[in-house]
Amino acid sequence: MGARTIHPFPARMAPEIATDYLKVREVGNKTALSILDPMCGSGTVLSVAAERGHNAIGFDVDPLAVMMTRVATRPIATDPLLDQAERLVAAAQASTRKKMRWEDKQTQAFAKFWFGDKQRVALNRLSLGLDLVEDEAVRETLQIALSRIIVTKSPKASLAADTSHSRPHRTIQKSTYDVYDGFLRSVKELTRLLDKRAMPGSAKAFRGDSRGLADVPNNSVDLAITSPPYLNAIDYLRGHKLSLIWLGHTIPELRDIRSNSIGAERGLDEIPAERVQNMVEVIKASASDPNALPLPTITRYAKDVCEFADELYRVSRTGAQVIAVVGNSSLKGNFISNDGMVQKAFDDAGFTFQERVERDLPENSRYMPISTSDSASSMAKRMRTEVVLTVKKTT
Repeated sequence: MGARTIHPFPARMAPEIATDYLKVREVGNKTALSILDPMCGSGTVLSVAAERGHNAIGFDVDPLAVMMTRVATRPIATDPLLDQAERLVAAAQASTRKKMRWEDKQTQAFAKFWFGDKQRVALNRLSLGLDLVEDEAVRETLQIALSRIIVTKSPKASLAADTSHSRPHRTIQKSTYDVYDGFLRSVKELTRLLDKRAMPGSAKAFRGDSRGLADVPNNSVDLAITSPPYLNAIDYLRGHKLSLIWLGHTIPELRDIRSNSIGAERGLDEIPAERVQNMVEVIKASASDPNALPLPTITRYAKDVCEFADELYRVSRTGAQVIAVVGNSSLKGNFISNDGMVQKAFDDAGFTFQERVERDLPENSRYMPISTSDSASSMAKRMRTEVVLTVKKTT
């Protein structure tokens, strides 16, 4: 596990994509390039950019993604981390607090379902102690260490399996897992991973929406590398919320974040623009069963990617390239060309097309079950690849 994988993250961008595209864009005469990932996820692009001496900035709507990116890329003196963690554990073990940290009833019920009684009490006491750590870098690093024992493949601090794949399902009813011991072990391992880094560049990550990057100036980005969500994509928050409730968030708040994210399965509240309607018509024309298509969801996605493309055009300098890694979808038995919609959005925004490369997905990144029927098998083959689009701002 490298510094870019300090925390589990489902279907993360392959680091070689960022590495390959940055390899031919070395610093040259500039001190450093300005690199943007407007949907930074686990921070792969920001980590690679900082390792190569560039200055990177990233945004994401997922609070846990932002935190893990910050921890993966932020300079920190790791020596005090274990001492601080041991003090927090000692205080939690000495505490008699039983009242949960949330007033919200939905969050209380969620925690009771997904966590055993013993683990719930320990996580509550530890997380409240973490809230009081004044140094933001230390606090967030230790919070990620705590999250690492929750977002896991097999049950640890929670009763769920496959949380790291964002497919949590409760597989046990009781647990003997020692949260305090697991937390300290996680801190030690995380410290080891962070000590392996070498980052001459810089990286900063913020909560933000790729459709409205108000903090990024016009014409300021030299290169953008990102992987936009796609229709019926993996719901990262589904697994992450098991951790995020211990980091100060509530279920209603996280539900609101998800419902407003790109790729969310909800319709528009207004009449779509003509460019959006045209994109939807192309999808309908290519569908094997257009009557089965969830058109409100597709229309919403088309609008979202148009806004995403427009923002990238605004912040990119003349001559800047955008590399987008796009997965395609299957909806109601119809193959959906998400890369076609993203490419059309780039064209409409003003970018010039440069390259389209299709690459096989690694076996462990394939989440679609393979059927033996001919039609399903054909669909599955198309879903085993992702598309890397390269466009350029020429004017």
